[in-house]
Amino acid sequence: MPIKVGFLVGKDTDLVEDEKYYKIGDASFLEDMPDMYRVDPDSHEYLKNCAAGKKGKKGQCHADVAIPWYIKKHYPDIEVDIILPEEISLKRLKSNMVNFIIGYDVINAVFEGKARLNAMVKMFKGCGNLVPSYDVQEFIYMKSSYMNELKRLGVPMAPTIFAYKKDRTPEGLLNQIKERGWRMFVMKQSYMAFSLGFCKLSVEECEKDPKILEDYFAEHSECPEYVVQEAIEGF
Repeated sequence: MPIKVGFLVGKDTDLVEDEKYYKIGDASFLEDMPDMYRVDPDSHEYLKNCAAGKKGKKGQCHADVAIPWYIKKHYPDIEVDIILPEEISLKRLKSNMVNFIIGYDVINAVFEGKARLNAMVKMFKGCGNLVPSYDVQEFIYMKSSYMNELKRLGVPMAPTIFAYKKDRTPEGLLNQIKERGWRMFVMKQSYMAFSLGFCKLSVEECEKDPKILEDYFAEHSECPEYVVQEAIEGF
C-alpha cells in the first residue's frame, strides 16, 4: 500500500520549464502534468486562479511542483499529494503520513495578513507531521535564534545587535551603534524574505537626518526583530 506524502507548493520564482533548464536536464516528465499546477509568468498566479489561465495562456512549472510530480511519475509506492496554498487545511495535512514544505511556508503567510498568518501557525503547530517541523522553521525565521546558537558554538559572525519589537527606538538603536564605534551598518529583518527591509546606512547620514531610522521603524513596526550588523568592507 503506497504511503501518502504531501508537498506544500507555491513558488513563482524557480522555473523548471525554461530554456536554461533544458540545457542541463530533461523536463519531458512534465508533459502530462495538469496546467493547474503551472504559474502565469505575468501575474505570478497559478493558471487555475487567474484570467490568463481561463484564456488558455501557457504557464510554467516551478521546482516545488516539479519535484513531487517527478516522484509521482517514478515511485509508485508513494501517493503524492500536491497542496496549493489555498488548499492547506489541518485535515488535509493530517491525512498524509508526512508533509514537505518546499514552496509555501509561514513567511508567505506573513504577506497575506495577520488572520492568514495566525491560521497557518495554528495548522503547522497542530498537524505534527511537517518537514521541517514547526520548531525548526521558527528557529530559522527568528534570526536571533540560530545566530546566537552559532555564536555560542564559536562560528565567526559580524558584530550584531538584535533590536526587538518590545523595546527598540530609533534613538536607542543609533546610540548602541555609536557606542560600538561602527561607521556603517546594515539592517535586515526576521520573519522576512527576498531582501525586503534590507538597507545599508551610515551613522553620519542617520545623525544628519533622524527621519531615516524613524521612517524605517514606522514602516516595519510589526517586525519582531531587526538584525543590525556592522558593515564589513568588501563583504
